[in-house]
Amino acid sequence: ETGAKTNRELMMTKPTKTNPDGHLRAEFKLADQMIQTLENDRLFNFVYVPGEKEVIVTGKIGDHEWKGKIDSLVLNKGYFCDLKTVDDIHKKHWDAKNRRWTNFIEDRGYIMQAAIYKELIKQSFNKNCQPFIFAVSKQTPPDKGAFDFQGDTKFLMQEAIDEIKENQERYWQIMTGEVTPKHCGKCEYCRLTKELSGFQHVTDIEVD
Repeated sequence: ETGAKTNRELMMTKPTKTNPDGHLRAEFKLADQMIQTLENDRLFNFVYVPGEKEVIVTGKIGDHEWKGKIDSLVLNKGYFCDLKTVDDIHKKHWDAKNRRWTNFIEDRGYIMQAAIYKELIKQSFNKNCQPFIFAVSKQTPPDKGAFDFQGDTKFLMQEAIDEIKENQERYWQIMTGEVTPKHCGKCEYCRLTKELSGFQHVTDIEVD
């Protein structure tokens, strides 16, 4: 009961004379709107809701063991769904490697994730399943989208698996401390471990 009270206090604003119970904080109001946006959608209810939720799948890619958790798996119909939140579904993202603008799914590596899940489901259940993504934005009101991996994306998924097989040994060596990672200066690890060593000209700041 104490924990429930603490959770309520975290979610509600402080009581006032005009509102002695307080009201739901803005971030929780938005989260509730995002949930309602999907729950009120017919396609989401038809495709996502019937699936088995948070299914653990395991398998081997190359020489390494992998494990994943599927948001919604509909094995008898041969598909699975992943649920994503995003600031703005239509916001463009700069792909520095290929020097082009791209979407949030490519930018966040979701094509590779879908390819991994597809492979692990195949190994776990001997079933070839198609991936779908349902996305909801953190806007007011929230936007929503449903995306498949057909067309050219099928080739990108195969490229992702090939990339994993080619690079995962080095990733494993970095994780186990056998190899020191090369600092890019921009990723989460580099930001976490960054030490300032001097000043940089304003005109020399790298921008993406």
